[in-house]
Amino acid sequence: MSVMLNDVVRRLHKFSVHGKAEVQLSGITHDSRKVQPGWMFVAIAGEKADGHNFTGTAVDRGASAIVAERDPRPDFPLDSVAWIRVENSRDALGYLASAIYGDPTREISLVGITGTNGKTTLTYLLESIAKCAARKPGVVGTISYRWEGVEISAPNTTPEASDLQKMFREMHNAGVSEVFMEVSSHGLRMGRLNGCDFDIGLFTNLTQDHLDYHLDMEDYYQAKKLLFSQLLTSSEKKNRVAIINADDPYGKRLLSEISGLDVFSFGSSGDCDFHPLDVRITARGISGSIATPRGALEIESCLTGAFNLSNIMAAVAVSTSLGLTPEMIKRGIALLRIVPGRLQRVDSPTGHIFVDYAHTPNALANVLDALRKSCSGRIITLVGCGGDRDRSKRPLMGEQAAIASDFVLITSDNPRSENPLDIIDQIEPGVKGCGLEFIEPDDEVSRALPSGKYTVISDRRKAIKWVVRRLSENDTLLVAGKGHETYQEIKGIRYPFDDGGELRKALADSDG
Repeated sequence: MSVMLNDVVRRLHKFSVHGKAEVQLSGITHDSRKVQPGWMFVAIAGEKADGHNFTGTAVDRGASAIVAERDPRPDFPLDSVAWIRVENSRDALGYLASAIYGDPTREISLVGITGTNGKTTLTYLLESIAKCAARKPGVVGTISYRWEGVEISAPNTTPEASDLQKMFREMHNAGVSEVFMEVSSHGLRMGRLNGCDFDIGLFTNLTQDHLDYHLDMEDYYQAKKLLFSQLLTSSEKKNRVAIINADDPYGKRLLSEISGLDVFSFGSSGDCDFHPLDVRITARGISGSIATPRGALEIESCLTGAFNLSNIMAAVAVSTSLGLTPEMIKRGIALLRIVPGRLQRVDSPTGHIFVDYAHTPNALANVLDALRKSCSGRIITLVGCGGDRDRSKRPLMGEQAAIASDFVLITSDNPRSENPLDIIDQIEPGVKGCGLEFIEPDDEVSRALPSGKYTVISDRRKAIKWVVRRLSENDTLLVAGKGHETYQEIKGIRYPFDDGGELRKALADSDG
């Protein structure tokens, strides 16, 4: 596929072209190392490097066009390369990429899911439903990017615009009918979704997270709102739908602020378009019926917890808007057995063990609430916080763990460039403030964990091994924070580390 430069740049509002104007383009990138002959290189000033310093490298690798926020140097080879001056390269990247790759999202159904929690579970639910409807779904999310015969580990929840549009083209060529996409606030704010034509936008909730990036919760909300106020409203699709969680305060606000779209709500109230009628939540899962504009829909799922009921209602709302039948929706929900790292059970001869990605105070509270309601014994929680991220949530994580647990073990998560002990020191006040008393992590393997206490073991591997060997028969252990992640990042280096794998090793050692 190739396209003329003039057909591409007309997507921009304000620009100037220097040098060779009659240029054919077959690809686009913001990374000079990925440039191929006939491609466009978009120079972006990033946090670690400025793409404007690599325009020469891009030309050497065969770039036919350069997009930049500056005029070309006097010695730049304009006889063979087009130079397009724009006001904001990052903002332009998505529109240019969409044009170069033939506007792939105009040819597939695109569902964007945004919010603090629930996005990954929703993509798995929707993928399962679509497969039951004999569709060919694609997924762009936190765990992986996947479609027919392809699965790529995800470095970012929302890829950079040039990579994203290329991926959409590959999905369309493979026959993908719908794409279910996690939409991050970073991706929205950085313009990575520019050029995407969405059919449906879904808002799950908004709770404290990413305040290392956003100024405050209002700034975080405004970033999430961009999916509805800009991307959906500017989409070329005929039927544009917004689906909003009315149980969430920010969701209620969003419902009152969006216009020009078909809007549906889901939540616990009978006033919502999608709401529970007769639902039972147990340790084994969720069953009952949900009210929809088409009538009641029977559901049965092995997922559990009130937060997963909300996820299921959202999935029903999206699937209904896509025109899928109640039978397809019901089967798809029932067939999803597990979401990686989301209340994922680890088989254990003693106690009950779960791994969960919960890394925000709200997510941790929801998961612990689900476990408390479905488990008869004590709750033991292993918790940490990532480094180089929102520090203000650290004591809140400790507080939520202490409120809902009988024993808390504070440990390291992904410390990144920070000292793990400094992070632990910031979590600890939240635990102490709830009245839990500190104990030293003794070496007595046979000693049961005392209720109303907490301890600290900074080494996560040692912490997992220590707590597993002290579980009683009816204890429930939650290992929170990393979920599906398979690494531990320390001082810029990622070391292999999987909570589930470490738990299984610890269980095997304790049996020996």
